[in-house]
Amino acid sequence: MSASSRLVVALSGSPRAGSNVDLLTEAALAGAAAAGAETLHLKARELKILACQACGPDPTGGHGYCIYHDDMDKVYAALERATGVLVATPVYFSGVSAQLKLVIDRCNCVTPAVVAIDGGTAFRRTWARTRRGALLAVLGPKDTVEPTRQTVRGFLSWVGARLLDTLEYRHPDLELGGVVHDDAMLERARALGRDLAGEPLAAAPPSGGKA
Repeated sequence: MSASSRLVVALSGSPRAGSNVDLLTEAALAGAAAAGAETLHLKARELKILACQACGPDPTGGHGYCIYHDDMDKVYAALERATGVLVATPVYFSGVSAQLKLVIDRCNCVTPAVVAIDGGTAFRRTWARTRRGALLAVLGPKDTVEPTRQTVRGFLSWVGARLLDTLEYRHPDLELGGVVHDDAMLERARALGRDLAGEPLAAAPPSGGKA
């Protein structure tokens, strides 16, 4: 696959423009672009979407991703094309932001539950797990990243990606965009983007769970 056919999609969950999440995400995408990939930054705060309504097993009958059509349509289209997926979020109460969680929940239908021949439940994987995935988390010095990482790992699996790396930016202050003063951290974000712009992964074996 040529570099020009690679697409790194960033889904960021900061509710504030100019935040550390935004700046680090843009640095990562700059790294991906420098490596020759196309990039797209989808900011959850700018998306007009309905919360997941838990419609049940495959309500579309295998035609499309969701019965509701809103800004998630462009998220599905971007993720379908993506070869790399970056999830970027502040850590709130040990989890992703509310804005980002809306997007994550609405992606449940990408690997929908279906009724198996024996009457049980199975999951139909729509996309092979060849996408490179990474988490960029901004959090306080005493916060834990692990619950957020578990959520993101499951989400990435569901959209055909594997979590390869986690970049944590810990800061004790409340300065908006304070990471702009941290050249080393910005370079780490650019390096993360370069990695996401790499060749797609070999297909992973099917998994029955969100991992």
